Amino acid sequence: MKVKEILKIIFVAGYFIFPLTDASPQNGPAMLKQWGEFGDKPGQFKFPAMIAADRSSNLYVADQHNHRIQKFDADGNFILMWGSQGDGKSEFSFPYGIAINSKGYVFVSDMNNNRIQKFTADGEFISSAGSYGKEDGEFRYPYGIAFDEKDVLYVIDAFNYRIQKFDSDLNFLSKWGNQGSIGFRLYMPHEITVSFDGHIILSDRQNHRISYFSGDGVLVKRMGVFGEGRDSGGLQFSEPHGVATDKSGNLYICDRYNFRIKKFNSQGDFQQQWCTSGLFDDSRHFPIGITITRNNNIYITDHYAHCVQNYFSK
Repeated sequence: MKVKEILKIIFVAGYFIFPLTDASPQNGPAMLKQWGEFGDKPGQFKFPAMIAADRSSNLYVADQHNHRIQKFDADGNFILMWGSQGDGKSEFSFPYGIAINSKGYVFVSDMNNNRIQKFTADGEFISSAGSYGKEDGEFRYPYGIAFDEKDVLYVIDAFNYRIQKFDSDLNFLSKWGNQGSIGFRLYMPHEITVSFDGHIILSDRQNHRISYFSGDGVLVKRMGVFGEGRDSGGLQFSEPHGVATDKSGNLYICDRYNFRIKKFNSQGDFQQQWCTSGLFDDSRHFPIGITITRNNNIYITDHYAHCVQNYFSK
């Protein structure tokens, strides 16, 4: 193991010994509920990835290492699940991203199968698109996905270093980006959301920054630098993952290795942050996916604690 990796492990482990404090605002919303644990039964998870909400505030979770999708109501009550490991219809190989269009259809980035699958809200398979490759409509590991207000689907095509756009029938529309404009060296953004004003916002995980693009791929701005620990500020990140916007245009970011959620207003100004933690203790959690419902409930997936957390933002 490399020295840098060893130091990283020691540094992260240190958070579980010393409380994480910060001079920046910490007056975030209180946790309302937490559910889930490691396992393969209904309501249990194995390394949940992204999460999405429909217009009725039902929640869909990419239960990644169980190779399935789970659906819950807004109170965390299990409704149904579908999927198993494989490459056939309704089968997955490490699903990652999940998005709901305006008609309630569920789209999943089936990462290791290099495709996008489309389902009804009840998990009935409709169609799929994609295979391994670099041509239009092909993927080299699709990660995060998101819809804009016109139901155009944006897909992070990770190792092709580009964004691909599809309609709701999974017909290819266009593409943009390259390794220089999207990522840096071998790094590629992991998660995506569309802002209220139509900007495509990417969490550039290993570059520790957030990037804003137009819908056609013109870089608008970038924000953030590496910062980790008790003294890191609002514009410092340590591998940011999930990103989501609320109805007022505020942006929420899962700052994974700072164990925090960070909130920015629609202009990109830092507003507040809070630490995610256990329901009955101060253990630090690793937020990875985030979604916000119409009534301002915030739901976060914790990749290593195998759970979902629910917060309410006024």
